[in-house]
Amino acid sequence: MALTSEKEVQHANGSVAEDGPHADAEFPTPYLGRSVRIVDKVVNVDMNQSPHPKNSRGELGKPLFNWYNNTVSKDPLTRVTAPNHFADRRHFLSNVINQAAKGKINPQQVEVSDPAAMTRHIKAVAHYMGADVVAVAKAHPSFLYAGGRYVQDGTAKDAYESTSPEDLARRFPYILVATTAWDYNKLQAHRHMIGDAAYHVSQIKGNMILKALEGYIKELGYTALRGVAIPQAAGVASGVGELGRNGLIINKHFGARVHMPDPIMTDLPLMPGKPAEFGVEDFCKVCRKCAINCPTNSISFGDKVVHNGVEKYKINWLSCYKLRPYVHDHWSSCLTCAAVCPFTKPNVWWHDLAVWALRTAPYAARPALVHALKWIDDRFWGVVKNNRVQWLGYDSGIKPGEHACTISGCNAAHKGEEQAVVSDVGFYMPLKENTNRFVKR
Repeated sequence: MALTSEKEVQHANGSVAEDGPHADAEFPTPYLGRSVRIVDKVVNVDMNQSPHPKNSRGELGKPLFNWYNNTVSKDPLTRVTAPNHFADRRHFLSNVINQAAKGKINPQQVEVSDPAAMTRHIKAVAHYMGADVVAVAKAHPSFLYAGGRYVQDGTAKDAYESTSPEDLARRFPYILVATTAWDYNKLQAHRHMIGDAAYHVSQIKGNMILKALEGYIKELGYTALRGVAIPQAAGVASGVGELGRNGLIINKHFGARVHMPDPIMTDLPLMPGKPAEFGVEDFCKVCRKCAINCPTNSISFGDKVVHNGVEKYKINWLSCYKLRPYVHDHWSSCLTCAAVCPFTKPNVWWHDLAVWALRTAPYAARPALVHALKWIDDRFWGVVKNNRVQWLGYDSGIKPGEHACTISGCNAAHKGEEQAVVSDVGFYMPLKENTNRFVKR
């Protein structure tokens, strides 16, 4: 998809020209980069109609409801890092953090005369607290949820619960995105408890960082709201990354292995970033590795479609989600589409060189370059990713259900290693032929 105009690229605040699909003087249609664009009216999504809340109400069928609410994982590490499957929810640190009482805003407000300097400062604070990626987006009503907001434990209520998206965007014009990257080596064991650990521990770290940033902003004398902005929308608007075929934000350094928790909406004066552009749009047209490897065929091989006024690759979230009850004894989060993405590589010189080459190449030359880079990726990392990873006694080379391992009944040698070791081929249960049974229930 080519850029529609040079004016879009150069717009200082990341918004298209005033003749956009539902532009007005106050909220011009936001420019989100080449990977996704708003082409028609966007209806704000009620977060209570998203997968987890719908499932908690039993609206997605008994298998999913029981998996989410009534199963305790056989793996003790999963029980303390995943948002369900615990024997006691008080052992799950994110519950403790999210249920903490909300602090008051300091009445002694710090004056901000230079938003750019404050942005550099708040990014430095976030990085010091442990964030891998920090960015700022200019708020827009289309980025916000409608209705009652939702954070994983349902404690998002605040004084602005009933405020409209337009009024929220006026009063709190900035969205701070701070996130963490999943460990690369552990992620190679996607569809395994090792991969789950990379994902879930990143969630916990992200919640701790954002809770600390909320408090810091309030101590500066400004409001900090979570559960308000859609993470993917804020992510592409702020420049965290581009939106991939797999429906994930792809970052130029970490690829698709970045977690996207609820960002912070605030009135702290900041300087918004601009959408990223480093070749994801061109690569996703050709690559399709995520679609090839998806165990439930939830990722499209076709072109983008317009969904709720947004032109993007549309995944089938229901078939992706409905897989989980049938595999929870072995893993809970698939992560295959993130692991196989060619942008998801160690952040080393040759990764940065490939991204730089793609980003700087003229648009006309990019298809040839993409084919060359994909050939290299296929040659050295394979079309289908199935590495063997050994970590803390876990071993993705052992067939799930045959000591893959948990503490009880494990036949692995527990040597206390912390560094994940990636070696030869691992075991991955074939699932493609059984896709329909996940969709129909």
